[in-house]
Amino acid sequence: MSVNRIRGAKSSRSGQALVEFALVVPLLLVLVLGVVEFGRAWNAYQVITDAAREATRTAVVDNKVTEDSVKAVVKQALARAAMDPTSASTTIDLTGFGGPRGDPTTVHVSYLYEFTFLRPLIGWTGAQARVTLKTAFTMRNE
Repeated sequence: MSVNRIRGAKSSRSGQALVEFALVVPLLLVLVLGVVEFGRAWNAYQVITDAAREATRTAVVDNKVTEDSVKAVVKQALARAAMDPTSASTTIDLTGFGGPRGDPTTVHVSYLYEFTFLRPLIGWTGAQARVTLKTAFTMRNE
């Protein structure tokens, strides 16, 4: 009789691992998607930072460059990274452009990044599924 009791206890626990797995998998998936999504956001931030650096370098080195051509450098860099440079949420501002030699020139870039994978999950909380990424780069006029 004790053998049957042991077999009965063992078979009643056979579904325990399946239930635990079913409880843990959604949390694990949200964690993995969160890592991927924030990695994509960090990549977008690095792209706009590099675009600002490239545009600032163009602005301070070439005396014949215009503000529109400096903004075009940022837009080209964003387009190379498959980011939409023409969206209304993308802003590019220049300060100190065309100043005397040695004065600083700064390029400010802001870009609205929308979460893709976590949007449905964030939407349940009532929060916005987007964040504005802002960066600036400063160099002295040459």
